[in-house]
Amino acid sequence: MKNLNYRLYPLYFLPFIRVAMGMTLGLAIPLYYTQTGLNPEVISFLFSATALSYLFSPLLFRNIHKKIGKKKCLLIASLGFILIQIGLQFSLEPVSAFILLFLDGVFLGLFWPVLLSTVSAISDYDAMRDNDLMKNQLLKHYSISWNLGSVFSYLLGACILFFISDILLMFKVVFIYSIIGFIFVLFFKEPKSNFSKEQVFEKEDNTKLNSQKENLVFPILVPLFLITMYAFSIGSIGLIYPIKSELLHFALFTNYLFNFIRMTAQTILISKNMSFSINTFKKITPFLLIIVCFCFFIMGFSENLILFGILFGIFGTCISFFYSFAFKLIVFRNIEENTSKYSVYFETIVGLNFWLGPITCGFIAVLDINLAFFFLSAFTFAGFIIYIAFKNKIRTD
Repeated sequence: MKNLNYRLYPLYFLPFIRVAMGMTLGLAIPLYYTQTGLNPEVISFLFSATALSYLFSPLLFRNIHKKIGKKKCLLIASLGFILIQIGLQFSLEPVSAFILLFLDGVFLGLFWPVLLSTVSAISDYDAMRDNDLMKNQLLKHYSISWNLGSVFSYLLGACILFFISDILLMFKVVFIYSIIGFIFVLFFKEPKSNFSKEQVFEKEDNTKLNSQKENLVFPILVPLFLITMYAFSIGSIGLIYPIKSELLHFALFTNYLFNFIRMTAQTILISKNMSFSINTFKKITPFLLIIVCFCFFIMGFSENLILFGILFGIFGTCISFFYSFAFKLIVFRNIEENTSKYSVYFETIVGLNFWLGPITCGFIAVLDINLAFFFLSAFTFAGFIIYIAFKNKIRTD
């Protein structure tokens, strides 16, 4: 991307470090509070506190970047992340932890939509607007960056806990991540404003530009449904597997190890499938939904450590396609309508399901932890039925 004239590495590193923070903390919370004897439904509220505030924070801050700029939004968010992690170093009492984690979601509303709208803005640069290959590279590199943040954080967590089995160390690691993230915000470059819609489509005979935008027709509910399946599944398993792991007395580090396996599979596949055509995604999605359905079903019965590792790898492989499919559709719709509002919808749905999934499964887990896995299996099968109903409304002719 030599002709792009935009400094990309902060755009890639910021999602890397923020996801590393979120994933490290996300596993530490159920593991720590399960050890302290809290009930699953209480843990679910703590686990999903960030997602709860993220339900409204992207909508609350949806226009603020137009007034103060994207970089200032990221600076405010990153300073907020640091202050929250300082607070967690002093108190993990459930009420104070809930408040701090809730505030974390508020600042996320300044963070993720800005990054995603930046991707859309850069996709509309002169050097990239007519170049589908460069667009796919940008989407792929951005998606790989945050996936690699998960891979790195889980691997580091597994290594640390293998030698020192103390979950409190993970809270200190997250604090260090927050400082590093702020440093990289300083290098973020404010993207130039998007071209107007009239400028983008001023050449009626530009068939190369219009071929992917005008011929791609889909209801906006399709990417929102796909990201629902993605976020609800990950949010739920992020809570209920650590609880089951503690009940089965698996070693602490295996939680981070299995999620490392999941995210490695997910990252490798996203690096490949972000270049797939919409038609390819359209065809394989129903098969992947059925595979995920069976993964959850087997997890409900299994008490075998090795089998869980295999299932996590299969799960990560499948959901990578859900994310990639939804992400590409959202970015295309942003470009087509010269807006960033679909980024806000995207992130709001992510927040909703990262909150709703753990809350739902937390209450089910009070009855039986395995019943929560069976519920996820039924939920995914219902998703399969819904997707089949919408499949033919995705057209690329």
